[in-house]
Amino acid sequence: MCYHLAFSLAAVRMAGLGLGPADFELFEIDDPERRAAALEATLQPKLQAIGEQCLGGLSRLSGRPLHPHLVRTPPRRGHAPGEVLLAFCDTPGGWRGVPYLGVAVTRAHLHARIGVRGDSPARVAMGEALQREAANLARKGKPFRKLRAFGGWDHEELPELAPAHLAAFWVELAEGLAPGAPGLDVGVAFGAEEARCLALGDLLGVFRDLAPLYKVLSAAAEKVPESLALTGRRSPVRPPG
Repeated sequence: MCYHLAFSLAAVRMAGLGLGPADFELFEIDDPERRAAALEATLQPKLQAIGEQCLGGLSRLSGRPLHPHLVRTPPRRGHAPGEVLLAFCDTPGGWRGVPYLGVAVTRAHLHARIGVRGDSPARVAMGEALQREAANLARKGKPFRKLRAFGGWDHEELPELAPAHLAAFWVELAEGLAPGAPGLDVGVAFGAEEARCLALGDLLGVFRDLAPLYKVLSAAAEKVPESLALTGRRSPVRPPG
């Protein structure tokens, strides 16, 4: 390997994402309003900077232009924010109801996530597509070996590793996309110490592993007729096959 190429690869590996212990310690602030203000002032700008670094690579992985959206969780009285999330999706106007790739920071972890939150007519189509592809996704093996399901997570102990080698797991995820259901939220978590040393290429590598799931969801959402999306009507729900 030539010297210049070796030097460039070493520089990429050494280039961290800019997160340090102080960023994770913001989640130790007990007062909900003070924590929310600290996250907005300090962590959100850092996450947006990471998003700018990721955007080109994520767009290439997904095969379509993506747009970053900073997810602002509505404040709940007496409840401090448990995470900061930057979602990337192919809709410039918003991220709700469509599949997204997400980078999230919590008290002790950095996450690479795929999700669908919020209702939309496309959710039925996405759920049906995920059911059809359940067996194929289960056969992927290695790319999903560290996958966890974060639906309903309390931002404390990490959920158990998902049984992604089972088609039934993917069918269960698909059921979460039915109208009125919670949606979909899965991903891979890095501990705070590991995240401090994580390079951009490492993060993009995780999203490369997760890309098959995103492509199933985004392809299904894209096929929903524009007229259906505009009227807000939903397709009939078919039972799991």
